[in-house]
Amino acid sequence: MVQEIMLIEVKPGTEQEFENAFKRAAVIVSSAKGCLGNELHRCMEQENKYLVLIKWESVDDHVTGFKNSIDYQEMKSIIGPYYLHVPHAGHYEKIKLL
Repeated sequence: MVQEIMLIEVKPGTEQEFENAFKRAAVIVSSAKGCLGNELHRCMEQENKYLVLIKWESVDDHVTGFKNSIDYQEMKSIIGPYYLHVPHAGHYEKIKLL
């Protein structure tokens, strides 16, 4: 399992609209092959900043599968208009400490 982590800044004043749009986009992502769930978190210090966490079975499920799909284009059309700038995403794996 890998975690996609993305920091999104939306245009100030569009926070509620973005959250509503993300709810619709989350349904699309959740139905993608290999998606194990997603979360949206709002920054407490800067209300137009969000953290998106999406769990995938593999990086390939996200990068090759979902990002090359029509569903990905639809998701971008739903939430993309709210971006202040293109967000950066990375894939992370959990390190077992004990």
